[in-house]
Amino acid sequence: MNPENFLPRRSLLLGAGAVGCGALGLSACSVAPIPASTAAAEPSVPAGTAVRVGKLTDVLVGATATGTVNGKPVVIFRPADKTVLAYDAACTHAGCPVAPAGADFTCPCHGSSFKGSDGSVLNGPAREPLARLTAAVDGDWITVIA
Repeated sequence: MNPENFLPRRSLLLGAGAVGCGALGLSACSVAPIPASTAAAEPSVPAGTAVRVGKLTDVLVGATATGTVNGKPVVIFRPADKTVLAYDAACTHAGCPVAPAGADFTCPCHGSSFKGSDGSVLNGPAREPLARLTAAVDGDWITVIA
């Protein structure tokens, strides 16, 4: 074998990472967000305003979903029948939007994962938990404070 045909170790690892990210990105795309037809199409609202991000029935107990507040992605976890938790979807490692992964959230960029129940880091490279947002159940709706 000709040593000139070998990739440097760093290039090989970076290429493998890019392939892995592509696979994760595709799996993250298969998770459906809260349907837009059930989310209220609201224009930008003032800070401190509760915004409807989706119907409660669209998120099963123990499951996760995505939504938007003022054009900013958020992730939702429903731990109990009438309880929801919301987090800023920006990964605390590099800011990529995390995606629902069962009862947790995964970052397709670098593989960090976070617990849906409290936003804490399950595995890195992220070191800080997801930023918690104020969420509530308002009748049939999930609301998040903008």
